[in-house]
Amino acid sequence: MNGKLFLICGDDDYLVNSAARERVDQLVPAAERDYGVDIIDGRKDTGDDAARAVRECMESVQMPGMFSASKVTWLRDATFLTGGGRVSEGAAAKAAVERLTHWLGEGLHDGQALVITAAKVLRVSVFFKTCQKLGEVIDFGSGLKPWERERAAEERFGMLLEQAGIQMEPPARSEFIARVGFDTRLQVQELEKLRTYLHPRLSASESDVREITSIGREADAWDVLDAFGERKAADLLVALNQLSGQRGIGIMLAAMLEKNVRDLIVLREAHDRKWVHSGGWSGHIPPESQVMLNTLPVNPKTVNAWALRKKLPHAMNYTLQELRVARFRVLDMREKMVSRGLPEMHLLQATLLRIVGKQGKR
Repeated sequence: MNGKLFLICGDDDYLVNSAARERVDQLVPAAERDYGVDIIDGRKDTGDDAARAVRECMESVQMPGMFSASKVTWLRDATFLTGGGRVSEGAAAKAAVERLTHWLGEGLHDGQALVITAAKVLRVSVFFKTCQKLGEVIDFGSGLKPWERERAAEERFGMLLEQAGIQMEPPARSEFIARVGFDTRLQVQELEKLRTYLHPRLSASESDVREITSIGREADAWDVLDAFGERKAADLLVALNQLSGQRGIGIMLAAMLEKNVRDLIVLREAHDRKWVHSGGWSGHIPPESQVMLNTLPVNPKTVNAWALRKKLPHAMNYTLQELRVARFRVLDMREKMVSRGLPEMHLLQATLLRIVGKQGKR
């Protein structure tokens, strides 16, 4: 059994697809790719469709190439491998994944090659472990927290610069990431623009970055949260205006703000009870309170030190009562957006300025 199996997964579709393309290019010569690559669409909305995709995938792998000496099958964007989703939890999809897992467990024959890509795969599943045992797994991670995405993006950015042939000093790098955000595909696109703008130069300054790079939606969204936490009304309006006109931006921001305020409420109350300070969490939290923290969607004690140092000052800019009122206002704003169809940006500006503008005794 000398077949080749690759599982490539992660939230960042650019990295996943780039890695898959590299494996396909290694397996099939350029002159044979028109006939030697069979792509099976794994984006399925029903369990029956998922079962059909698995069947087509298995048949493709076992069928020799007709016009190519080399052949690879690519099961692309297999959404039914996620686990916990509506489709993947259905009986038909589960049976299809079990069938695929069992078939892979028997091993691919010499000359057979299969590349599977997916945004999310349960790391504890039999399918994932089978791929680890019998093939190569490239895991870019999924469900990453914002600070984890930031750290990964910063670590990866040097490689993207090298690939683009651009030199940047740390201030220019910080400016680029602050403007573009952490999406790899968007970073690559903006670096390509920057390279064209710089030609024949190789080095980019802060002014070059500001001149040519576009401001990403995600970066602006975090600017809104930062301005909210810092209670800077002018900065808040600038960040909101940058996002104005983008479809669905109001609902997205409302959800981010609601979660952010919940986090700040927990941190503010924990600080008031002397459970947390800028250096970290106390080891003297009452057992019943520890249980309460453990039941939260994300235990605040597990947040890394960088995120804590950033968020705790935001929590301290508000009283606990102000934060509770703020959460009520954000939830009310979100309900009006959804049920009444009121102008999103007007609601955001009016609601957030009302929250940020009232500063009392801390």
